[in-house]
Amino acid sequence: MTNQQPRKQFIVLIHDYTDDQALERRMAVRDAHMAKAAMWHDNKDLLCGGALFDSHTTRKMVGSMMICQAESEQDLQDRIANDPYVVGKVWEKWTIYPYRNAIGLDKELEGVPVIV
Repeated sequence: MTNQQPRKQFIVLIHDYTDDQALERRMAVRDAHMAKAAMWHDNKDLLCGGALFDSHTTRKMVGSMMICQAESEQDLQDRIANDPYVVGKVWEKWTIYPYRNAIGLDKELEGVPVIV
């Protein structure tokens, strides 16, 4: 683990572009996005994340959700802005909410000091 200093936790809700080529762009940069996500997870910058669907029946991807840790909201904003999904025009906009985990994610949070 590279970061031992206390960090703040955030939930990020992300909306995809909605044009007809959005899924094609997602698939074109997915490997690069997942590699970056794996690195963030290894560093405990990303605790968990995944796709948002319009419904469980159609499973059309409409965005993403992440629980992250960062020194500041601006630090997190900067990292998201450089993600392959943003650069590749998959993620259109996002909202960051301050968050404090209360239960679960025990493995991901083990030994990580969190600012309360």
